[in-house]
Amino acid sequence: MLKVTLLILLGFLWSARLTAIKAAGLSGIPVHVTIILSTIGIAFLFSFLAVAKRSWPPLDTIAVRFYILSGLFGFILPFILENLVARHLTVFLFIVIIATMPIMTLILATVLRIERLSLFQYIAIGLGFLVALLIALDTAGGEPSDRPDWLWLIIACGVPLLYAGNTLFVASRWPPSAEATHVAQAQALIVSFAAVAGSLMTGSFEEWHQASNNLPAISGIAFFEGAALLVYLKITRDYGATFVSLANYVAMVFAALLGTIMFGDQLTWLSIFAAILLVLSLTINQVKKPA
Repeated sequence: MLKVTLLILLGFLWSARLTAIKAAGLSGIPVHVTIILSTIGIAFLFSFLAVAKRSWPPLDTIAVRFYILSGLFGFILPFILENLVARHLTVFLFIVIIATMPIMTLILATVLRIERLSLFQYIAIGLGFLVALLIALDTAGGEPSDRPDWLWLIIACGVPLLYAGNTLFVASRWPPSAEATHVAQAQALIVSFAAVAGSLMTGSFEEWHQASNNLPAISGIAFFEGAALLVYLKITRDYGATFVSLANYVAMVFAALLGTIMFGDQLTWLSIFAAILLVLSLTINQVKKPA
């Protein structure tokens, strides 16, 4: 019951984070300002927890290497892409694209020989490809001004690919000396220090005041991203890469509600059908595990 509760929570946090990112973008806050200030907020959040618990991340070689690699491919790179893409796509469409992560995870696991696919998993991948075609067809319709730029659709696909690779890495290379809070704090500290240093070197810190355009959105990004990172790490470590990918489908439900309520996003029946197929693809994947 606990793992299902955590999964639902992660789905909500991912959707809420993307909603806050889009709100920040629509408020005119530059991407780099959003990234820097929200990562500082995340680092502050986990540092506060570390002080309260009197527990700091271990700094052995294995743990530090893990912090850096998982932070780069599972945090900062997809976070940058999300901030760049979110303002160009509807929340629901972006969530559907990110929801291809389980399919990409299966493909990567097979290519890297981490696991062997069953017939059910081949069917799941086929359904995932069909979903991609449906999304392409759906975005090709309507008025030209309503269609997202194909370049941003392609860039958006980098987000689930990064998450898929990082999830396999986290599940298979978790350092025995670290807890989920340790990893989350270490990642946030590394990223925030790097972001602040880069901002000071380039002089872009002079634009930080633009965060005042929508402080609730910046605060929301920091909170939802930080909480999602912690829950994601805990589920991946305790229950595996395949199970945590289920959160993408939970996120689609919340994204549809938040996108419609917050931004007036319009959902077509084709998009909804594509989302149903994605849920079906993962359900089929869960029917039988490879030996």
